[in-house]
Amino acid sequence: MIYQNPYIYEMDVAGSFKDSFFIPENVKMYATEKGARENGVFEGSSFDHTYKWLFVSMEEPIYDDGPKAAVDYYGAPIRITRYNTQTKRAVAQYGYRLDAIATAPKPADAFAVNGVSEILWIGKNRFLVLERSYSTGTPQNTIKIFLADISKASNVLQKTALHQNKNYQSATKKLLLNLNDLNRYIDNIEGISPGPVLPNGHQSLILIVDNNFNAFEKAQVFLFEIIP
Repeated sequence: MIYQNPYIYEMDVAGSFKDSFFIPENVKMYATEKGARENGVFEGSSFDHTYKWLFVSMEEPIYDDGPKAAVDYYGAPIRITRYNTQTKRAVAQYGYRLDAIATAPKPADAFAVNGVSEILWIGKNRFLVLERSYSTGTPQNTIKIFLADISKASNVLQKTALHQNKNYQSATKKLLLNLNDLNRYIDNIEGISPGPVLPNGHQSLILIVDNNFNAFEKAQVFLFEIIP
């Protein structure tokens, strides 16, 4: 099998290649159980307000950091990498701990996943983080929006085995919304973005589904009002 490393390319508005970022060795793909897991690599990205920093999140833990999220395993650590946009090099990584998979798959050995599908910088070292959980046998996804803060998080760029390592501080997280509470079908939400300012002056927030070009998945866009 041929493995392709994750990449971050800079493009112009016409879609032409301009530059690429340097990828840390610990999130590259390897033929052995080391580094990134297949289809669990870079999934979310967000600039800070100055565009000096780019933050890129893994969907799932790298092999070195332990098992993936499971129905009975809360706290699987993924990495959020901070890049200097001038040098294109990583200057830090921060651990972020996933919730457990929301629903047991049916049958028990069928596919199930929980991971970070997108992040959005909102200032003061804080992000909105989308966690997306899906289990075979349950039609809809469980989508949770967390407020994560890296202010006191350790730089783990040079640390390994985060599931066992006690000598670091991960990002804090606070649940803001579980979309299950909307009591409607929710599909594979993988995008989050500020929306327009509403007539009452409040900021809006947009979520969008990746339907994977699958006729059995729904294309959905959600618009929320953020009430200060």
